[in-house]
Amino acid sequence: MILKVLILILILIVVPFLCGLLPTFFNSSNRTTVSVVYLSGMILSLAIFQLMSVPIVIADPFGFGLIMVLYSCLIGAVSIAGIVLTVIKIKKNGRLFAQATFSRNLTVEEIVEWIIFVILILFQIVMFMRMASFDGDDAYYVVESLLSTQTDTLYRIRPYTGLSTSFDLRHSLAVFPIWIAYISRASGIHSTIVAHHILGIVLIPLSYMIYIEIGRNVLKREKNKLPIFMIFVAIMHIFGNVSIYTNATFLITRTWQGKSMLANVCIPGVIWLLLNIFDSESIEGDRRLGLWFTLFSLNIVAAMSSTASVFLIALLIGMSGLVLTIREKNTQILLRLLIMCIPLVIYGAMYLLL
Repeated sequence: MILKVLILILILIVVPFLCGLLPTFFNSSNRTTVSVVYLSGMILSLAIFQLMSVPIVIADPFGFGLIMVLYSCLIGAVSIAGIVLTVIKIKKNGRLFAQATFSRNLTVEEIVEWIIFVILILFQIVMFMRMASFDGDDAYYVVESLLSTQTDTLYRIRPYTGLSTSFDLRHSLAVFPIWIAYISRASGIHSTIVAHHILGIVLIPLSYMIYIEIGRNVLKREKNKLPIFMIFVAIMHIFGNVSIYTNATFLITRTWQGKSMLANVCIPGVIWLLLNIFDSESIEGDRRLGLWFTLFSLNIVAAMSSTASVFLIALLIGMSGLVLTIREKNTQILLRLLIMCIPLVIYGAMYLLL
């Protein structure tokens, strides 16, 4: 059991953090925090999984074993590259993270507010695990993950009947269940347990990390208000079950689904990255190439999460680009953001043509 826990920590925490060192190498240190590194790494590792696994899903009905080996090698190589580049950056700049991350002393009120926020997050995680919600999608997506771990097949067995089926295009381009199967096979933990217990421990805090980064940008002149902002966001999620379709409902009750990733990671992630890339109060010479790279990777992750992302994320980025282009009177902004949407266009074309 201890070994399984250590493997989960390695796959879901250590490796994503090391992978995040690669894109953040191309950012200025003032834009690099611990959470930014982890977020960038998780997004990059999921993007690698999508890029690698979709061709295998299409070409090889029994390719799950190949995915296990190839993905492990790829994220291992990216982790090593991140470590090497980070050593180079520290030797050159003397530091990796933004000074503001550690230098500002918190007041007693802020400490109490952060404690309240952490308690709210722990409450959500505990309720996610104790009151595990099951719905109709379990019969398909969780079973699909289980079938991959037990038979090495990739969307070639119909979960509802257990019978062989033809290539399932609708679900095959969004391989989030296969990623769950990878975690299950690597750790030796049943796919259902991974989906309904393990992922909430990681993905719920992951979503709030994005909101923290959004808050840091919006409240950069009033950083003392950040914990209040986060408490407000947490309460909105706790009491957000006003419909089965809200992002709060998906975050706490259907965390393991790709649709929840789209609503609670990809869409807020786009907002976070756009706020930082187009920060009007930028420091001269500030490097943001890593943020652009993360935005490009996030579009790939969106395609991994749900086919609905092809138009939802593209629409969000396109409208943001149009507004920024008009504000800045610079057509290159819209062009650059359209380039970021290339993965969504490709996956949309594959969905229509295959």
